[in-house]
Amino acid sequence: MASVPIDPDRTKKNPPYIEPELVYYGSYKNDNPPIRLRIATGGAGQSGLMRALADKFIDDHVKETGCKPFAVAWIKSDTAGSFNNLASGAADLSITYHPAAEAIAMQQGFTDRSVYAWRDHFMLVGPTSNPAKLKPSPTTSIFDLFGQLFRGAVENPATVRFLSRYDKSATNVKEELIWTTIGQAPWAYPYSDLYHRYNNFPFQALEVAAKLGEYTVVDRGTWYGVDKWIRDSMTVFMEQHDSDADQTMLNPAHALVGTWGKYKDIANAYADWTIRDDGGQKVASEFTVNGAVLYTKAPKEERERKFRAKL
Repeated sequence: MASVPIDPDRTKKNPPYIEPELVYYGSYKNDNPPIRLRIATGGAGQSGLMRALADKFIDDHVKETGCKPFAVAWIKSDTAGSFNNLASGAADLSITYHPAAEAIAMQQGFTDRSVYAWRDHFMLVGPTSNPAKLKPSPTTSIFDLFGQLFRGAVENPATVRFLSRYDKSATNVKEELIWTTIGQAPWAYPYSDLYHRYNNFPFQALEVAAKLGEYTVVDRGTWYGVDKWIRDSMTVFMEQHDSDADQTMLNPAHALVGTWGKYKDIANAYADWTIRDDGGQKVASEFTVNGAVLYTKAPKEERERKFRAKL
């Protein structure tokens, strides 16, 4: 959902300009084509998936439709910022990771289409020294592990800390959901020995957690995309898989099309291509970093999402 006023006239006539983090050209960089699609997202841009998707979409769309070459701009923002960028008209399409917030965005009116783009997966990671003495097992839930983490912090407040991005990102919302489920809200205190607030993007936050020896929640795309020394200094205590019965740590990515976007025709074409088995699904499910496949395909029966009236 957007946390900015919804003003359709302003969005159509005078949308704000945000400098792209990167611009993708497919096979047409030498032609210097104009930008005809602006996508707001965070971690998928940092991992490199956005480049892979944009480059292949440009090439496929030009070949299949005969249109002139064009470029795709990446507007760097977390999930909360991506909602706002779509609502203001700074982006034509956003990648977000929160189904309930997306349903509210539909009700707000600034998006009129959502497709299930791919599946990312959350992980609980922390220092290899494991000062909280976490004990993962096939039957241990993420709630059990957070409970162990909390008890570890009570017993060893000087050595057990949890890093939160504290930025309304999908990652922040997920870890707060887990904390409140076990009856805790460590961010409610002006200062907490346990809870380290670090407002930044995924790669930067994980690096700080590694340097400080802190536990944190991170998505798989970020984990395998960062420098090797970061992973070498940390341990994975839980990782979500598609086959798991408990899907608490699933991180579903959805592409939202802006209702009043400047390049809505291309945004809809991108959404169509994203859910194709020979399009975005193939690119996402085959995308690798450091030898690891980061994402999986969206369930076929859920790719075109219809939830306007359902929360």
